[in-house]
Amino acid sequence: MNTFKKILVSSVMALSLAVVSANAFAVANPSYEDVKAAITNTLAKVQEAQTAMNNGINSETLIDMISDARQLQKDIANNVLDVKRNQASNVLKQARSALQKNDLEAAKIALADAVNRYKEIQQLYAANH
Repeated sequence: MNTFKKILVSSVMALSLAVVSANAFAVANPSYEDVKAAITNTLAKVQEAQTAMNNGINSETLIDMISDARQLQKDIANNVLDVKRNQASNVLKQARSALQKNDLEAAKIALADAVNRYKEIQQLYAANH
């Protein structure tokens, strides 16, 4: 009987811990306005980096701008857009890598591609909501 009580108490404790843990990790879905703002802010930062590159800003500043854009894009939380967001993020990563290697032409091409991808994300999101 004593062993049965220990097993029962252990099971109840484990079950209650699992329920508490599941609630702790539950994430609320972002609102339409939150996702729209994240897309707009990311696109603006990528366009700012593109403009800065065209104006001859130094590579370190551009790398920081691209890193900021990659951080902003993480707030684009929408199941429909996740694949496109990840692809656009990879293009930003390519631009940053090109800048680190002082390959300005490849960085320009990657930034232009990123701008187009984030515009597409913006249009896709607007069309679905």
